[in-house]
Amino acid sequence: MEYSRDTVYTPSPVTVANSNLESLRKYMGKNSIQELYDYADSHMEEFYERLVGHLGIDFFENFTRITDTGKGKENTTWYVGGKINIAYNCVERHKNDQTPAMKWEDEHGTMGSMSYMEMDRKVGKLAGSLNELGIRKGDRVGIFMPMIPEAIIGMYAIMRINAIAVPMFSGYGKDSVEVRIRDSGIKFVMTVESYERKGKKIPMASLIRDINGINLITLGNDIGKDFDFGKLMSDGKYTESVKSSSEDPAIMLYTSGTTGKPKGTVHVHGGSFINIVKEVHYYTDFKKSDTIFWITDLGWMMGPWEIIGAHAIGGSLFLYSGAVDFPNNERVWDMVERNGITILGLSPTFVRTMKAHGIRRLFKGIKAFASTGEPWDPESWLYLFNVLGNGKIPICNVSGGTDIIGCFLASTPVTPLKVACLYRGLGMGITVKDNDGNDIYDQVGYLCAKEHLPSMTRGIWGDHDKYISTYWSRFPGTWFHGDWALMDREGYFYLYGRSDDVIKTAGKRIGPAEVEGVADRVEGVIESAAVGIPDPVKGEAIVIFYTGNESAETLIRKEVENSIGKSFSPKHVIHIGSLPKTRNGKIMRRIVKSAFMGENPGDITGLEDPRIIEHIKAIGEKVR
Repeated sequence: MEYSRDTVYTPSPVTVANSNLESLRKYMGKNSIQELYDYADSHMEEFYERLVGHLGIDFFENFTRITDTGKGKENTTWYVGGKINIAYNCVERHKNDQTPAMKWEDEHGTMGSMSYMEMDRKVGKLAGSLNELGIRKGDRVGIFMPMIPEAIIGMYAIMRINAIAVPMFSGYGKDSVEVRIRDSGIKFVMTVESYERKGKKIPMASLIRDINGINLITLGNDIGKDFDFGKLMSDGKYTESVKSSSEDPAIMLYTSGTTGKPKGTVHVHGGSFINIVKEVHYYTDFKKSDTIFWITDLGWMMGPWEIIGAHAIGGSLFLYSGAVDFPNNERVWDMVERNGITILGLSPTFVRTMKAHGIRRLFKGIKAFASTGEPWDPESWLYLFNVLGNGKIPICNVSGGTDIIGCFLASTPVTPLKVACLYRGLGMGITVKDNDGNDIYDQVGYLCAKEHLPSMTRGIWGDHDKYISTYWSRFPGTWFHGDWALMDREGYFYLYGRSDDVIKTAGKRIGPAEVEGVADRVEGVIESAAVGIPDPVKGEAIVIFYTGNESAETLIRKEVENSIGKSFSPKHVIHIGSLPKTRNGKIMRRIVKSAFMGENPGDITGLEDPRIIEHIKAIGEKVR
C-alpha cells in the first residue's frame, strides 16, 4: 500500500501554544516538542517520574523509586513502594465537583448526565455493598454490561476496594462469558436484564444466569433471584478508596486467542493508570472542558482507556450503548451536536461505511478525531480529513493493544500529519526490526518496544510462561508486538497489519493490508479482507473478500495486478454481504481464513455476528 509522505496538516501556532504537549514541554524544560520526545525515550525513568507531577496524579504514599528490574526486564515493576488507587484519582478526589462526569443517550434519544459528586456517592455506596458481599482485595468481579453509567460506576466500585474488574464485551453469548469466568475465577458478575440495540431488546442476565458458581448483581432485576444492582448502589455504606499498591492489579482485559482460549492481561493501579492518563491527555489534547466519545465497548481496551483518562483529568465522558447507524446513518453527527462532544473516537471501518453511504456532513464542534483498531487505507483517511473534517480537524491515530492497555504509536493535534500516519509514542521507545533483530528504517518489519513500559501487562493470567513466549522470546530483551510496521527517520510510522497474517505467495511476502488498500480504492468497494490459502504452485494464493458492488470483482483483480504486480493476482475475489468483525470495527482475518478453509476458527467470542462464519464456510466448500 503506497502512502503519500507529503504533510497534509500542519498545526497552527495557536493550536501548539494552547496544547497539553506544549505545556509538558515547558514543564520538562525542553526546547521543542521533538526534544521532549527524545528526552522521554532516552531518560525514560526520569520522564515517568516527573510526568506524575504534570498530570496531577495523587499517591497516598509516594513511590521510593521508579522501577525494579530484580526479576528480569520482562518482569519490571513500576512506581515501587507507592500507594495509589485508580478510583480515587478518577472519582473520589473530584467528589465536590459538579462538572458532568458522564453524559449519555439511548437509542430513543433520551439524554442524561451525572456530576462527579453524584458519581462518587454512587461508587462509594456500591463499594460498601461489595464489601458486605464479601468481595476482597484481588477478587475478580465480572462486568457484562453495555456502555451505560452503571457499568462505569461498577468498574470504579470494584477498583475502590482493591478487587479486580473484568469487563466483558456486551455482545458475548453464554459460552464466551463462561470461558472468561472460569479462566479468571470470577464469583460475582455485574449485568443488566436487557438493553436496546437497533430497536430490539437484547437480553443479558438470562444468558448467563444458569452458569454454575456465580452470583449476579443485576440492574433491572425483574425476577428477584439476583442481587439488585440499584439497591446495592443506593443502600450501601459509603466507602473510601483503599490505599492500593502501585502493582496491585486493578483490571483484567481479555485478548482474543487463536486456539479458542482468550488470554487475560493484567493491569495495575500504578503504571497502567499513569500511562493511560498520559495518552488521553497528550495524544487527544483532552482538557477538563472537553467531552470525549469513543465508539467502543467496556470489554474492549478503548472503553476503560477513555473512561479512566477522561475522569482522571476531570472532563466529561459521553456514553451510547446503541447502534451508530440507528435510526439513520447520521446518528453520530446528531449526538455530537446535541451533547457538545469535542473529541470523537472512531474506526476506519466506520468511516469507510459512511463514505459508501455518500455522507458528506461536516462534524460540528469536534476539535480532534481519534482512531484505532485497524490500519487506515489512504482514501478513507483523506475522506475523514477533507470531507467530514473540512481539512481542518486533526486525526489522532493511535495504535497499541489490550496487552499494554495503551498506545505504542500516536499522532496528535500538534503533530504535522501525513496520510494514514502514526507518530512515535511519548516515552515508549518504539522501533521496527528485521528478522535478525536490527533496527530498520523505510522498510516493513516487526513493531517492537526496546524497554519495559509502565502499562505493559504484568503477565497472562494463570500462564506466565505464555507471557514470556508471546512477548519477550522473539528478540530477547525486546517486547515483540506482532504488527507489521514501517518507520522513517522523522518519527512517523505506518502499519500494515498483524505479522502473523502475512501472505507468502511465490516466494514473496506481502501484508494483507497492502492488498486491501488496493482493493478498497476500487469504485463500489466498501471494505475488504485479504487472506492467504495453501496453493500447490505458489505456496500460498491470495483470496480477497469484499463488500459493496457485486460487479467489482474484475476491477479489483485488475487493480491488484496493476498496482502490486501480476504475481500477486488473487486466486479468488469473492463478494460477501458482510465481513467478520468485532463491534468496534476490527476485521478478523484469521476467522475469514479458517472459515473459508473449513477449519476450526478458534476464539470467535469477539465477533459482532458469528453467523457469517457458516456463510464463509459454504463459500469455501463451493470454490476451493
